[in-house]
Amino acid sequence: MIPQGGETFKINLGGMLQRFDSGLRLDGSQGRSSEFDLEDIGAERSKGTFWGEATWRFASRHRLGLQVFTSRRQNTHAISENLVIEDRDIPVNTVLTTESESTFFVANYQYSFIKSENLEISGLFGLYTAQLRFRFGATQPLVDIDRKATAPVPVLGAGISYYVSPRWTVSGFGEGLKVKSGDLDGWVLNAGVSTDYMFTRHFGVGIGYNITSLRVDVAESDFNGRITWTTQGAIAYGQLRF
Repeated sequence: MIPQGGETFKINLGGMLQRFDSGLRLDGSQGRSSEFDLEDIGAERSKGTFWGEATWRFASRHRLGLQVFTSRRQNTHAISENLVIEDRDIPVNTVLTTESESTFFVANYQYSFIKSENLEISGLFGLYTAQLRFRFGATQPLVDIDRKATAPVPVLGAGISYYVSPRWTVSGFGEGLKVKSGDLDGWVLNAGVSTDYMFTRHFGVGIGYNITSLRVDVAESDFNGRITWTTQGAIAYGQLRF
């Protein structure tokens, strides 16, 4: 077996069953808008999505990591509340098509302050980037809204891995930060736990749990408003180590 903490590359590929709690406010030029839950107007609350993670250990205590997960939800639903989106009144019972797309990239650098045969504790800093797109459509009244936003937020955090045996690892991490810069004002929290078991020198499987919470106010040409986004997800994956 490759010694625990001695691999050069670690790649996890699998899926995440996510549960969403997301809110949105789109501001118009007249300042009339309402904040609403996407799930309350028809967006799916649970959805299976792709999840992937890669780590490059370029020195014994130094690592670069990247985590990616995506989602796409679409539904047509007669809304049960009055909405104001970009100064536009959308009355109750409007048959509204709602589409939400999201891609999250989490890149970080980790330095292991403690590294032994059974335990590794690291500090990390990185960049959490959310790419979000929202579409709303209806024929009566006519609605055609398509907005997208990119929210890059720097993060600080820590990670821990306990090597139960040469094949079995239990890990956890947490990262987050509040930032106000230019057209972006918000905060993000990303945390997770996982355990994996290696069947061979290079292949194993794992399960985990991840929670992401994001709130940002964005003022850009393609998006002006507020996004609140919380997802909880159970993860299953295959792992390659080299």
